[in-house]
Amino acid sequence: MQIEWTAGPEAFAARAAAHVVDCLAQIDAPAIALPTGMTPVGLYQQLLALQAAGEVDLSAGHYFNLDEYVGISQTDSHSFAAFLGRYFLDESLIPADHIRLLQGDAPDILAEARAHDAAVAARGGLDFAILGLGGNGHIAFNEPGVAWTEGTHIVPLTEETRAANAAYFEDGFTVPGEGVTMGVGMLRGARRILLMVSGAAKADALARLLAGKTDPAWPVTALCGHPDLIVIADEALRPA
Repeated sequence: MQIEWTAGPEAFAARAAAHVVDCLAQIDAPAIALPTGMTPVGLYQQLLALQAAGEVDLSAGHYFNLDEYVGISQTDSHSFAAFLGRYFLDESLIPADHIRLLQGDAPDILAEARAHDAAVAARGGLDFAILGLGGNGHIAFNEPGVAWTEGTHIVPLTEETRAANAAYFEDGFTVPGEGVTMGVGMLRGARRILLMVSGAAKADALARLLAGKTDPAWPVTALCGHPDLIVIADEALRPA
């Protein structure tokens, strides 16, 4: 595990962007999993600025989203697909055929999950998974107690996660009770993982990871022992 402590949001985003740039430079047409939430927004802004400056070619990668709300269409402004479009993909110049996003309102959501797995497998698996961290230790939508062997699958969302996500919207949006997500087994299979940890609410979950002991009650600990795990975290979260 490689841990980088950063002071301030600019340094946090810059270090994350440097690892994405490194991935795109080192690997031919890498398969990259993208997170949502406010933690990676600075990363996406940095990547777009680097592309505008000619310092990275984002179109070289193939991109997949980690998760989506069940029952929500990609065109719905509350969807994770719309979030990625708004903050990153719409300005990225990445070809449409290099982007595969989950369809939360698919008529057969289980078939959609299998199709997402198949699309990743067609790229040879994930080269780089970029993850955020939930206060309860969830990664993507993998909540405490979830099996660690899954590919993309359907999960019930905890009230804690639903409340945290509802806070992003001011229009009274009710977060669905289920999500579709890349599973822990799929994420652990990524050749490189970047975990971005920001905010005081993540302190306990980060401490569990740093302790190095796996615990199904804290899904992030499934990453313990991964051969190429990079953690970028706020300096304020560094253990005393």
